[in-house]
Formats: sequence, structure tokens, C-alpha cells
Amino acid sequence: MIVVSSIVKKYGNKIALDNVSLEVKKGEFVSLIGPNGAGKTTLIRILLTLMKPDKGEVQILGENPFRNKRIFKAIGYVQEIPNYPPFLTGRQVLELSAKIRGVDKSEVKRVLEFVEMENYANSPIIKYSKGMVQRIAIAESLLGNPSILIMDEPNMGIDPIFSLKTRELLNKLKRKDNVSILMTSHELEDVKKLSDRIFMIYKGKIVFSGTVEDMIKEFLGIQVIVETDEIENAEEALKGIEYVKGVFNDGNRLIVKLNEDRREDLLRDLVTSGVKVKGFYIDLNLEEAYMRALRNV
Repeated sequence: MIVVSSIVKKYGNKIALDNVSLEVKKGEFVSLIGPNGAGKTTLIRILLTLMKPDKGEVQILGENPFRNKRIFKAIGYVQEIPNYPPFLTGRQVLELSAKIRGVDKSEVKRVLEFVEMENYANSPIIKYSKGMVQRIAIAESLLGNPSILIMDEPNMGIDPIFSLKTRELLNKLKRKDNVSILMTSHELEDVKKLSDRIFMIYKGKIVFSGTVEDMIKEFLGIQVIVETDEIENAEEALKGIEYVKGVFNDGNRLIVKLNEDRREDLLRDLVTSGVKVKGFYIDLNLEEAYMRALRNV
């Protein structure tokens, strides 16, 4: 759906993007993460043909977007900070956007219902919270049933409740319509909960690509959380096991660090030793992995 191949972009002598390649497949949710100034927004602008790369190429739906602008009818975009006229209502914003895009007016009702804003659609934008404005922006991006959605920091500055609601909307969108989504975000909880794959960009280069679990394994190793009421028995059972690198007591649970991914063996060895395991899962601490990755690049 989206293929970026060896993109290079310079601002004077500064390299903003250095041989960047990535792909977003059909129905896939891909997150682009990295610190401010890493090149995320530059890449989004190139995808939207707001600027041209110095080298490399972009393919969206099998077409070059710089040569075939018609493909943008199949692309929805959510900008970082939506800037709507404050005197317009949410419904008016969407009706105007539908008219510009050549989309039937009936679409407005559908997208308002999808983002759960139908009860607030007739209020002016100036009375909306940031979360409500963001929902209107998501609704606008869905006009015309796009097959690709590009989002630049969709949850930036939103309170936790609205952030959770936005995450639920994006999950629903992915499940229901098989939309391909590319999102830039600093909200790592959203990235962890939503992403099929992530790309980490730093100083214009892709320094990691893979799943959330892959990133955590690469930068933190394999850490398994074992929840049990028999902490002492569990600690005793884990002594001398060759694939266990370390065991840390964290109250009513153990954090078990492994030399290699032998989670099935770990669970079997605990149960065989008579330990009643209440919870058993890999420690997906993306925030710590992200910080470790920044220190290592």
C-alpha cells in the first residue's frame, strides 16, 4: 500500500532523511517513532507530496503520488494540530470538506457516528476540547472511505480519557475496514497497543524495524513476568536453570530475565516444580526499550 525506497532529503547541508525505506501493507498498522527532529514529519510531508525527496521514490497504491494525484482520494490524513475555523460547527467543517472532496453529504453522518461526535456536531469548534477537535479531524480523514490513513501525532496534548477513546476508534477502524495506517507518535502506550510493526527513526536514519516485542527483545532482552502467591517456591524452582539469566522479586510477582526465548520451558519447569502460576507474560516495557535504543544508536 505504501512503499518508501531509499529516500534522501537535505535542507542545505543538513541531511533530514538518509536512505530511508519502509513499507505499510494492506490492513497493517505501522508506527513511526523517534525524538523531535528525527525526520518523521519530513517523511510525512514527502508522502503527501508537500515536498520532494532529493533521491529515492515513493509508491502509494502502486502509483507515484507526485505523478498521479488521483490516489489521494483513497488517502485520509490527520494532522498534528488541526486548525479549524473556531466559528464553524463540527458538522459544517465536515460538510465543507465533503464538498471539496466530492463526497456525498450522507458521509458526514456516518463519520460523526463512527467517532461518537453526533451529539456535539452542531456546537462551534471553539467550544470543543482538544480531544473533540481531534475526533473531528479523524472523522474528516474518513470521508470517502479511504484505504490508507496517515496520522501525524493524533493524540498529542489529549487528556488520558480522550486518548483511550481515540485508541479504541483506531482499533475499530483497523478491524472493521482493513485500512492501512501509518502513524507518527510520541505516545508509546498507543504505539504498543496499536502497532503491528514499528519503525524507529533517529537523525534521519531508520535504526530499528520490527514488532513491539522484537524491539523489547533487542534492547532489553527477554523478561517474563511470573505472577504467583508462592514467590519463595518459584525463586527456589528457578535456581540453577541454565537459560535463566536473573530473577528479580517485585512483590507478588517475579521478573525473570532469560538468555534466550524459552518461555514455554520456563512455564513448564515452574508448573512441574509445583508452583501455582496465576499470570505469565512477557514484559512489554516499550518506554524503557525506546530509551535504551536512543542510548545505543
